[in-house]
Amino acid sequence: MTMIQKSSTCNQGLLPKNNPAVSILSIIIPALLFISCRKESVAPGSASLAIVHLVAGSKPLAVNFNSEGPVPYKTGRQLNYRFFERVNQFKAYSGEQRLRLFQYPDTTDKDLPLFDLQLNLPVGSMNTLFLTGTVDAPDTFFTRNIIPYFPETDSSLAIRFVNLSPGNDPISINVKGLANGSEVSSIRYKNITDFKNYAATQNISEYVFEFRDAISGDSITSYTIPDINVPGTESPNIRRYRSFTLALTGEAGGVGDRARAGFLVSH
Repeated sequence: MTMIQKSSTCNQGLLPKNNPAVSILSIIIPALLFISCRKESVAPGSASLAIVHLVAGSKPLAVNFNSEGPVPYKTGRQLNYRFFERVNQFKAYSGEQRLRLFQYPDTTDKDLPLFDLQLNLPVGSMNTLFLTGTVDAPDTFFTRNIIPYFPETDSSLAIRFVNLSPGNDPISINVKGLANGSEVSSIRYKNITDFKNYAATQNISEYVFEFRDAISGDSITSYTIPDINVPGTESPNIRRYRSFTLALTGEAGGVGDRARAGFLVSH
């Protein structure tokens, strides 16, 4: 009768030394054991996090999810002011996460981060972190996103609005040509609306939103969402079935890059 040995990990039958399968099994079995052990340390999933740099007057921000040590100059991600692309999106993290952001190139151990945050990112959640305020008074606004569902028969896009311009009175928002406050009658700093659907049919090419002082009605700025329908192109309707956040950024009285302006984030 063949003897069976018990190892600390699993049972393995003994084969005669002159069996040619021994050399193959001696490679395969340890590999399988290694894989089975490794499974226990694999994270169950991750969350998505978009980071949007809207800090008036700031340099590009270098991202560091490592709780200790500086940001590597060559490999660390950098977030540019009023810029949003794939570099702003992170999907490799979940749970409690420490996040530090340094004004590039101030990323050594001796430099202080502009932000030192502790985030809670549940597995499977979709999150957006808006970095706002100014260099002298940096601020944040964090949202956990619930993106609306679009039936195929609903030719639309979804937009929500957020006020991220410090030092302002409440603002109102309207579609150009409609009454003041037709979309949002009043929204204070660091407040956000729910998503609202807007038609994205063939006869609509753009939406122009106007930001105003909610009290006086004075115009602050406007933002155009273009390319809703571009006939004759390979993708004639790049906005349909998509969700966006339109933010008022900059600071009251700011000039140049610090002036108030609309900024669009896609989800």
